[in-house]
Amino acid sequence: MTLAMAATSQLAVLGATTNGLIIISSRTASDALYRQISSSTLYDADDFKGPGVFSPGDAAMAELLQDHGYSTRLVPEWLLNPFLLDPQSLYSSMLPDYFATAPDSPGNAPDWIYGGAGGPTKTADTNNAYSASLVIISGSGSSFDMPPPNTRGIGIVMGEHSCLGDRSLNGKSSIYMYSSINPNSGDSAGATLGDIQYMWVVNPTHPIMQGIPLDSKGRVKIWRDPYPEEDAHVPSGGKVNYRYSWLTVNIDPALAAPAVPAPGTTILGVLATETNKVVFAVMDVGGEFGITIPEGPWAGRTTSPSRLVHFFVNERGSGDSRRAFNCLTDLGKVIFVRACKWAMGETLTPYQPLGMIRVSKAGDQQIRLEWDGTETKNYKVLGTRNLFGPSNLSNWQTVAQDIRGTNGPVSVTFDISGATQYAFLRVVPVP
Repeated sequence: MTLAMAATSQLAVLGATTNGLIIISSRTASDALYRQISSSTLYDADDFKGPGVFSPGDAAMAELLQDHGYSTRLVPEWLLNPFLLDPQSLYSSMLPDYFATAPDSPGNAPDWIYGGAGGPTKTADTNNAYSASLVIISGSGSSFDMPPPNTRGIGIVMGEHSCLGDRSLNGKSSIYMYSSINPNSGDSAGATLGDIQYMWVVNPTHPIMQGIPLDSKGRVKIWRDPYPEEDAHVPSGGKVNYRYSWLTVNIDPALAAPAVPAPGTTILGVLATETNKVVFAVMDVGGEFGITIPEGPWAGRTTSPSRLVHFFVNERGSGDSRRAFNCLTDLGKVIFVRACKWAMGETLTPYQPLGMIRVSKAGDQQIRLEWDGTETKNYKVLGTRNLFGPSNLSNWQTVAQDIRGTNGPVSVTFDISGATQYAFLRVVPVP
């Protein structure tokens, strides 16, 4: 049989590390208490179509970040919203006594959480080591419930389309990366395969994108193809498990009211099939908004107090399976983690693909695989008989795992005398 080797990689070796907590906002209506004051008309656990009391995409984000060494905390959006938690708010009477015991006032409860405080049963617990290093607004909730930006200079990764432009929202949650969000912008969902799964990278030299391998058209595939059985057992009319969701902002100047990137916004990627739709952008600390912020905690500001990311994934919130993040390719997840690290102020080095894998005989019935590794990774070897099958776990079986990395050659030897014969093998860094 022909032995073919494919190499995939996850993260480049990075510079500085960040201690602290990453807060991920999750759907308020998923929480048994907060759903009473959320904008949803239905407690998510009561929806027979699922996904119940959690958002799979939010959980997947947390799991991936934990794999890279970070502590994470899923928090209902309402818990981060001082304007909705204010004693004068229409909803204040529906809130637990917990907010009355928060330092200073109920309106400061979100800042308390950002500072490393506990929750309703842990009102006396505060640990500054667990102050937030990053806030991810996933978009699994609703625009009504989204929290405003923090005032602590903590980086924000935004996955909710309604909060990207200069709109007046109930929660005063806009981050003003664009002049407006027009009707042609939003969370574009689907399951269509082909060019629409790709992001055209317009700024490959930005630290987040530097070294990310692009195809001949300057694109990177963000959304994987569906697994063969991903929707095989979903009841008729149920919420599908495979449905990706771009977070787009339409800047087409031919529109009557096009969205215009703020002077400090740097566009990194656009939809490959509609290049007027931005799907990935950033703003550095001190980036210019182009206007004076009229309301909310950033009122009066003209520049950003923290690093901001317009993330390309939206979890779609009400009535959806909220699994979009799970449909990312491996490189899509790499870009996500790199974006989070950039937003936290970490020093990124260019992404390094795995490189050439060397194959040699180690005996009459043995072969050795060797590659250049790093001590910051473990590795695993996957095998398949069908190179043209799906590039996921349904087609590639684990041959070996928990191979410790070193800063230099890493190798593994296989006895092939009585083992299953694979036509193709590949080496994958973990996570």
